[in-house]
Amino acid sequence: MSQATADAAPVEKGHPLGLYILFGTEMWERFCYYGMRALLVLYLIEGFGWQPHDSSSVYKWYTSLVYLTPLIGGYLADRFLGIRASIVIGGILMAVGEFALTTGTISLFYIGLGFLIVGNGFFKPNISTLVGKMYKAGDPRRDGAFTIFYMGINVGAGAAGIACGYLHNHYGFRAGFAAAGFGMLFGLTTFLLGQKRIQRDVAAAGNTMNANDVVPEKVDAKEEKGPQREEDESKPAAVGVAGVVAKIMPLFMAFLAVAVPVRYIYLWATGATSLSEIFMPIAFSIISGAMAATLYSIKGAGRDKSIVIFTLFFFVVLFWMAFEQAGNALNIWAEFFTHRETFGVTYSAESFQSINSIFIVILAPLFAWLWLRLAKMKREPSTPLKMAIAMIFIALAFVAMGGAAAFENAGETKVPLAALPKGVDVSKLDAGRMRFENGQLVAKGVVAEYVVNDALASSASDEYKKSIDQAIDASQKAQKAAPVRATLAALPESFVPPASKDGRWTWHADSSELEIAAPIEATDKKGLVNAGAPPEWRKAMTTMEVESSKTSQVSSFWLVLSYFLMTVGELCLSPVGLSMVTKLAPKRFASLFMGVWLLSSSVAQYAGGTIGESWGTITPSAYFNLFVLSSVIGGVILFALVFPLKKLMHNAT
Repeated sequence: MSQATADAAPVEKGHPLGLYILFGTEMWERFCYYGMRALLVLYLIEGFGWQPHDSSSVYKWYTSLVYLTPLIGGYLADRFLGIRASIVIGGILMAVGEFALTTGTISLFYIGLGFLIVGNGFFKPNISTLVGKMYKAGDPRRDGAFTIFYMGINVGAGAAGIACGYLHNHYGFRAGFAAAGFGMLFGLTTFLLGQKRIQRDVAAAGNTMNANDVVPEKVDAKEEKGPQREEDESKPAAVGVAGVVAKIMPLFMAFLAVAVPVRYIYLWATGATSLSEIFMPIAFSIISGAMAATLYSIKGAGRDKSIVIFTLFFFVVLFWMAFEQAGNALNIWAEFFTHRETFGVTYSAESFQSINSIFIVILAPLFAWLWLRLAKMKREPSTPLKMAIAMIFIALAFVAMGGAAAFENAGETKVPLAALPKGVDVSKLDAGRMRFENGQLVAKGVVAEYVVNDALASSASDEYKKSIDQAIDASQKAQKAAPVRATLAALPESFVPPASKDGRWTWHADSSELEIAAPIEATDKKGLVNAGAPPEWRKAMTTMEVESSKTSQVSSFWLVLSYFLMTVGELCLSPVGLSMVTKLAPKRFASLFMGVWLLSSSVAQYAGGTIGESWGTITPSAYFNLFVLSSVIGGVILFALVFPLKKLMHNAT
């Protein structure tokens, strides 16, 4: 049928039923992802006794790879598997991954993360593709469909933090991970039960369930050739300041492609960093070089528009780098540094991660109305200006957290202690916020559980800790009918190991042996190691943890305010980004540029997680100020570039 006939066809009212099936599928999948993310860092710290820099390292690898694998999963779906199979495979892998996290063993924990990363790569890009396939090209219902779908994401994410946090608080971390796993199973079941309905709705729109197959409509011969497919490239490029920006940007990207690998390879060669730490920066740099070369293959105004995409990419990375602290540093802040009781009700730390989703649901309609109102008045901000405003709001969010940190640091706790244990340098604990003077242990702010673990582990002898490792290794062969015995060495005075809640071991003081009836889990190691600290030191540190919380924990208002400001920034940046790429990218590079744009989240997660490794080694105030500084600098530079970038957009708003 001709285009004229298509335009005359009546527009259907309402949305296909398949959209709501996909809404439910994505809602449960996001429940799975955000439920697990809410628990991850706290599980490593509280369950395994890790320090924040270790947990942040795992967090950065997990979250950056989660946003990287959809590029691979989308490619495999396009070329080999198709959409349906990819979604089913992804859902199964993620469910298996979640349940692997419930085992309490470190090896299965890592395997579970691997399943989640790969599963997300198959699932995430293809579920969104199906939404678009339910509508014909030009169907005005499409934008509304994605709005409904986006609400499903936020409903799932909002419910996840509350539900999984509640289960963690009342039944332990494993219950929270299990709930996330069942959430994925519910989503997969929803999809499988509704797949025939989805197939009918996709077919009704003239599409198929294959990734790239579209059932073509007959078009005029002239249209079949794709008239003026790259029309922008025949238009002249911008001049003046905008032209200078257009010339500098590809050169800067090419420079990064060379300088970053050279820098990281040098750090690795000199022993300043590990081989694993150079992989992602080099991979991102190679992509930067490839995109610089791609930009040079585009001509005229088409290159100008493409350069806007990659210029804004860097600022979007800065935004998400700060924003995604929600699952890492802000989660730690909620758990250890925040007074979470209101009107007699104690809220879980994980539930604070639901605040962003709640604000999204409340504020998104208001922002949609605001942009429409300003557009009618011909005063709607350009995309670069909206993103510059977003940078200011994310900076303000961390100014709020800086205020919270200032109040937290003002508190001081003192605990009597006769002497420090041999070999303990108290100035190296808790970012230097502790000191020993006049028979007292003095601490600024909250002394969190991970600080206590660090202090106690550092005072236990190496010989004792080695004997604990040997006991755990020996326990892997233990059975109730055939227990094993392990001798603990270099015991402190009045040594008593922690009681085993499930009868896993029995202590024999006369022989200094643990009688072990079942494998000791990695989550038990923390208590066993801490028991090797001198009793007076252990008592002082555990007292300090309790008393400092009473003295220095701050109101939850600060977190709520920070999340509100973040959400305002997100609504200025996130919805317009994808739309901008579709408007500015040359048609022959539309999918490639969209994939690279989405890669900004992977880069941001890796960068933010790398900064997160400094939590606990620098004060909370200094930590939050890093993001204030990066966001303000980014915002100021972007404000300066608004007019040149707007000119490079060549009237595409």
